[in-house]
Amino acid sequence: MAKHRFLVIEDDPFISRTIKNTLEKNDVTVVGIAKNLEIALKLLHDKKPDLCLVDIQLKGAFDGVVFAKELDKLQLPYFYLTAQTDPLTISEVNNTKPLGYLVKPFTTAGLWSSISVVWNKYLSEKESILSVKSDGFVYRIPEKDILFLEAYDNYCYIHVEPKKILVPHTLKKIRQQLKGNHFFVPHRSYCVNTNKITDIGKKTLHLNSVEISLSEARRP
Repeated sequence: MAKHRFLVIEDDPFISRTIKNTLEKNDVTVVGIAKNLEIALKLLHDKKPDLCLVDIQLKGAFDGVVFAKELDKLQLPYFYLTAQTDPLTISEVNNTKPLGYLVKPFTTAGLWSSISVVWNKYLSEKESILSVKSDGFVYRIPEKDILFLEAYDNYCYIHVEPKKILVPHTLKKIRQQLKGNHFFVPHRSYCVNTNKITDIGKKTLHLNSVEISLSEARRP
């Protein structure tokens, strides 16, 4: 199996060396270390990493956030490296989509533990594909992109932004095909992706603007 390829964007040489050594001890290839935005962008396009570790502030500027926005466009996963949790930092990263945050200072064991749990979860969800037929077409839907399933008599709607796909199978049958453990049945007519839930009320839950019934028995 090919090694995973990580890119590190960090301007502190001691921290970047610590990260590099930790990753390599855990069978990860570090394709490069960048101390500024210019080097980071060049390594990104030349080396094509699987994952990036991005320091939010490079030399005092929020260049890490600029780089993260580029990663979001490419749909490339990344973790933030940060020692800051102040309101200004939080507001800067608010519109980006990291896998998580690695808070400095960290131990080498803690660093790898934090990365590996989330990274393996990301890989398992990314690789889970639901294949269904509808109107003569075969759809291959990444499970992570499914919002929810909705029963419709002996059929089932699969809701994937910005559309829904009607398949000639019951909700129960489609649910049994899902490999991920991040799906939950809040009501007999629905099965939702728990990663998409934005809030939970007494009798409903929300996936952004979509309201789903929540039975009293399933709420706990």
